[in-house]
Amino acid sequence: MQIKDLQWFIRTVELGSIHSAARELEISQPALSKSLQRLEAMLGVRILERTPKGVEVTEVGLALVERARMLEDWLRGTRMLVEDYKAGAAGELRIGAAPTIVDPMLSGVLATFVLEGPPARFYTNVQLTQHLLQQLETGDLDFAIGSIMPGQMPAALNHIKLGLQRHYIVGREGHPLMRQSFTIADLQEQPWVVSSNSTLRGWVENMFHQQGLAMPRVFIQSDVSPGLFSSLFERSDVLTLMTTDSLNGSLGKGLRPLPKPAPTWSLQLGLFWRRSAYFSNLKELFRRRVIEAFDARPREPEV
Repeated sequence: MQIKDLQWFIRTVELGSIHSAARELEISQPALSKSLQRLEAMLGVRILERTPKGVEVTEVGLALVERARMLEDWLRGTRMLVEDYKAGAAGELRIGAAPTIVDPMLSGVLATFVLEGPPARFYTNVQLTQHLLQQLETGDLDFAIGSIMPGQMPAALNHIKLGLQRHYIVGREGHPLMRQSFTIADLQEQPWVVSSNSTLRGWVENMFHQQGLAMPRVFIQSDVSPGLFSSLFERSDVLTLMTTDSLNGSLGKGLRPLPKPAPTWSLQLGLFWRRSAYFSNLKELFRRRVIEAFDARPREPEV
């Protein structure tokens, strides 16, 4: 059995198409088809079913994908082990983070490597947690930092709790609701930037639903951090949800949490990795610095 056959098989399953996999792998379709046939001949079973729309993996094929990914982890870990011996803790890591984690938490952790070493190369990917966990499962990431959703932890992943991240309804410092009493109905009259994250959007929807109110008529839905709309907040009375960490960082400049009766919500944050992954010196150091950074987080702002 050739390792490249297994690796090519994994990509074919992930993309659901021999044509797409061959294009991504930069090989010819006949070469990929021959590789898949070689695997099936050696195993004596069909691992893929050809369909008009592409390919579908069989039950045996699914089991093979899981084993092949474990082998990829082992090979990657072996390479990292050799690199550790050659260069101490130096190496590279692929890090995924939810948008609300990047600034200032992940930025602060990466700053420690820039200022204190050891020299290392980092590749970052910012997406919603559910997408990051999928990439972690497929071996495209080494770590992911995001929210822990009870009952939704893939069996192939492990995690540690980092702490709670509180979310506030925020607006610019001169927002009219900062200077007067208001009700939830008043919040519904304001324009909003709403996250496409189902949990965060659900909080806002439930807040209005419990009062018999619909979602605001004027809102922007986005899958990036609301703080990136800083000029919009400066020029208007737009409201949004923002975390403690973002408020304490550069994205929270000029913004403040609304006082009560505006509610607050919390998510449990976690650091995720694959159970089968090899922990190099660099990975262990990164994990330790993430934990230290979250332990040193500033206190919650007063509302």
